[in-house]
Amino acid sequence: MLDTTTNPMKAAFLAILSLALTLIPQQISAQVPSTTPPASGEQESNPAFWQAKFNNGGHYLAKIGNISSASRHEYIANAAARVVEVTIAASGAVVARFYYLEPVGKDSSIAPVVNTINKVQSLAQKTANNISPGAADIKVVKDYPNTTHAHTVEYALQSEAALDSLFQSLLKAIDLNRGRTWLETGK
Repeated sequence: MLDTTTNPMKAAFLAILSLALTLIPQQISAQVPSTTPPASGEQESNPAFWQAKFNNGGHYLAKIGNISSASRHEYIANAAARVVEVTIAASGAVVARFYYLEPVGKDSSIAPVVNTINKVQSLAQKTANNISPGAADIKVVKDYPNTTHAHTVEYALQSEAALDSLFQSLLKAIDLNRGRTWLETGK
């Protein structure tokens, strides 16, 4: 062991060397890209953008630094549908709305309500499938000008879980200030 009590320069040098040896591994690991795979339904992408890609070919892209608000909320529309919606506002004029909707009373414990809803959904599914495979998928339907919002782009998702996954991906991108691409999976 070196006697550092008689030479303050040696003591200072050893302290700096010890600190440097402690910090070097941290600096190296910070520069090595993470090998942890992204969450299911997500992939790394351009670091400045959050994106959503949909099975039907739809695509939404926003610069993370320009997102001014993101919200998730639910409401009843026209006393007929429960709507769960994620809304993104950015510095531009366009507001993006992503939503999942289901008939009101879907989770009702009242047998007649459940039976009626099940029959209507079954009939709608059969009719749509007879017309075209995939026709029963929820689509954005607009009644101009009643249900159209100026400067709004809308995306309908097929499940509430998919909408929740999209929202979590968005929040993660905003929190980390790191781009990612959310991918709609399944139906």
